[in-house]
Amino acid sequence: MNCKTDNDMRRVKCYENLVSFEECKEIVEKSLHLNNPKILDYKLEKIPGHIGFLGEYLELEITVEDNGSCTSSHYFLKALPIIDRNQRAMMEELGFFQKESRVYSEIFSAFGLNQEPAKWRPDCYLARGDLIVLEDLKRRYGFTMVHHKTPLDGKYLHLVLEAIAQMHAVSLNYEFNVIGGGRRLDEMYSDILFETTVTHDNKWFMAGLSCIKAMALNATKYGKQPEKKLLMEQELDNNLHRIFDIVKPTSSFQNVLVHRDIWHNNLMFRYEKDPVTEENQVKACILLDFQICRYLPPVIDFLLAIYLTTRRSDRDRYFEHYLEFYYDTLQEKLENFSLKPDLILSREQLRDSLSHYKIIAHIFSCIYLALTNLPENVLDNLHHEDPDQYHRVCNVNRDEFVLKYLNEDDFYRETMVECVEELLEYFFGF
Repeated sequence: MNCKTDNDMRRVKCYENLVSFEECKEIVEKSLHLNNPKILDYKLEKIPGHIGFLGEYLELEITVEDNGSCTSSHYFLKALPIIDRNQRAMMEELGFFQKESRVYSEIFSAFGLNQEPAKWRPDCYLARGDLIVLEDLKRRYGFTMVHHKTPLDGKYLHLVLEAIAQMHAVSLNYEFNVIGGGRRLDEMYSDILFETTVTHDNKWFMAGLSCIKAMALNATKYGKQPEKKLLMEQELDNNLHRIFDIVKPTSSFQNVLVHRDIWHNNLMFRYEKDPVTEENQVKACILLDFQICRYLPPVIDFLLAIYLTTRRSDRDRYFEHYLEFYYDTLQEKLENFSLKPDLILSREQLRDSLSHYKIIAHIFSCIYLALTNLPENVLDNLHHEDPDQYHRVCNVNRDEFVLKYLNEDDFYRETMVECVEELLEYFFGF
């Protein structure tokens, strides 16, 4: 008896054709610095679990003959959705994947500067409009992810902010030292750094805004108070829709290449054993997934890192510390590039931009966490068992789906109510 479903069999068949022998040769040449390597074989295997929302994730193993011996090299491969036609159509329409592919092949290749000990992103060995091949950070360096429901404490946040600061400093170095002449990154790469997420055409994002309102009215303490509920019914949509203007390009603040998707599954950490305590200590952080990056003020990445990876009690207590740590780190990195922080991005400018862009952190955290904090495997199982319903939840309307789990799961209810109530207090001063 064959236990594989038709979809499973179709996936296996499609995976076989994702890359060619010639592309594997190119990957090996770039990653292992071998001249004209002989590729004996390669295979692709799906990485289990729902580790991302915007594609397929696989492990690529390439077997190479070098000096008479055979060795295997491993790589991380991400591709456009293969079987889920609804998800693939949305990705192609909005340009998510093509954008990230060109960020790696054009912008990051121009940036350079990704070596230890200031490595902040994975190296890329192949970038097509439908596929990206990256180094396997887990096998090569021992990087792993923290479970997405585990709030990050200070030792982790410091490393996250250091990686973000390195990305921002490299962006500014490229703009001021490499290119010069006052040219903006979004002018040089306007056909790459376009908005993919915060648009009225993005059904995933619009479903997220609708879901925020549903949670605000039906799950928060403010929704139980008639006057406040009426105010939310009348004014919440307008407040939420302010974000469409906020994400437009600006000349009021210094801009950098911003990631805009700093949550647990887009972060990997490396550990080293302490020689005294013999306990593993977290030592480095790498940023993943650049599908929605833009050219905007750097405070956006700082805010998202804080709001998407910590709980409110920690944010309230340590916010100022993290802000100062981020700027001090950025300042040091800019000085390493012979740039003057006070002239390019002063501490005062960073603080001035803080209040202007805080709305992004509030809205993004409510939308993202409404999906990522769902009970374990809920979305993965739904995607596997009922792709049409999965599409409706992700890209049409998820109000009832989310409210159902707010009633059934304690962790989900606690984290989402906290998140949405914080947004309502931001908008209305409750």
